[in-house]
Amino acid sequence: MLSSNKLSALMSLPRSIFISLCIFVSTQSAAVTVQATGQALIVNGDLSSARSIAINRARAQAALQANAFISTQQHLTQGVITEDQLSITSLANVGRAKVISEKIKSNVLSILISVDIISHNQCSNGKSANKHRKRIAIAAFPMLDPSQSKIGRLRNIESSLASELVKRLADDDNIEALNAGHLMLQSEVSIAATQQLARGSLTTVLQQTRQLEVQYIVSGVVRDISMLTPSVFRQKNYFIDKYNKYDYLSSKYMRAFEVELFIHDGFTGALISQKSFRTAGLWGNNDRQKFGFASSPFWQLDYGKQVQSKLDQMADEISATLRCNDFTVEISRTDQNSIWLKAGRTAGIKAGDQFDVYRKSTFYDRQQNPTIELSKTALMLTIKEVQANSARGSVNGLTGQNNIQSGDILISR
Repeated sequence: MLSSNKLSALMSLPRSIFISLCIFVSTQSAAVTVQATGQALIVNGDLSSARSIAINRARAQAALQANAFISTQQHLTQGVITEDQLSITSLANVGRAKVISEKIKSNVLSILISVDIISHNQCSNGKSANKHRKRIAIAAFPMLDPSQSKIGRLRNIESSLASELVKRLADDDNIEALNAGHLMLQSEVSIAATQQLARGSLTTVLQQTRQLEVQYIVSGVVRDISMLTPSVFRQKNYFIDKYNKYDYLSSKYMRAFEVELFIHDGFTGALISQKSFRTAGLWGNNDRQKFGFASSPFWQLDYGKQVQSKLDQMADEISATLRCNDFTVEISRTDQNSIWLKAGRTAGIKAGDQFDVYRKSTFYDRQQNPTIELSKTALMLTIKEVQANSARGSVNGLTGQNNIQSGDILISR
């Protein structure tokens, strides 16, 4: 049974995203029935394609809603739930959608669906969701082709993507997201891909992010925000140009949105996750409007609504990825069998928590490119005292004999 404060939080949701819940008690998963609405523009009278797009968007929205509010971790004692904890997960099976209603207004199809979703507590790597709060920095998303931003004056997308993702992660109890949109971590945007980076690593820029004391670094690249029909705003024939402007709901005015997302380890620079997000939306004949990315007029466009949906998915991807990753923290100082760490109560650390102790080493190749490696030791740390942003623990040995020092790493067990 959900606790009263969690139930109140669910009941306070806006009607537009109300979720009908049917929770089946299980230590492994929770089944929920979700209602969600998806919209799509009817292009050139193609209702069938619009219906398919709207249903897919509704299914994606249903999964996001279920992930954000209903993923449960329940513990049973002799058949009675003794603890339940809400968390975020994207490991969900989305069932077949049942269409409840559909309506058309101003050439936009809206479909309300009902769908069964099973959200799993176990991560794909076999671990359970990590209970510690991770500190991350979200850096800038440089553009592959900055000239594409001229239509709409969207050049601020490079830094604004970071602030938009920070906003979406603000209510995530498992993540503390910092806006580092001023940092350009991808020096060569055209080759910012796993197979082309040095082992996918960001070791050359770790000095820029180390002062932030973060465990993970999120960055990315804006691959494409072009008009799908580039000539639509360069039509020299006066009559065709006039016709195009009146036909502003046609597919000629669709605009692309493609962003690649990277998640790197904040201590070693190793690439943890890479994923592309693509969509398109109707920009309309607004070639002379200077909206700016993430402005109020921008969000009113169909294109803005589709971008907003992708940003929600990107935030969910970050949350789901880090939920299943280890909590890593740097050692601040050592003394015989005591170790102090740079995280405490605000990160969810409590007395009795255990960590493995790792030595950090830096190696250089022939081109003097650094590679950071972590070597596990036989030491295990048990937390004894916890402050707001620091903690102290004892290890089953002497730090000096194992060459453990400030800057080495602890990883949660």
